[in-house]
Amino acid sequence: MSTPALLLGSILVAISIFMVTKARKKLTTLKEYEFENRSADGVVEFANIDLSRAHTADKGLYTVLGIVGFCVGLVGVALLVAGFNVR
Repeated sequence: MSTPALLLGSILVAISIFMVTKARKKLTTLKEYEFENRSADGVVEFANIDLSRAHTADKGLYTVLGIVGFCVGLVGVALLVAGFNVR
């Protein structure tokens, strides 16, 4: 067993769980806003253009955060597996 690999893998998995849950909660909030503020035509309405831009930026940011969090989790699991397999 390799202690540094196990420790780093555990830390990365914990960070990954935090990143993915944070992104998922925020994206759920953004989707709820979109659902509540749809017009009859299916267009999401905003009070001004700044809110529209902030919404779009947040949606992109938290999508990327979720993807990066998933990748960090894969690296963490790989380190955990490598830490257990080292002799």
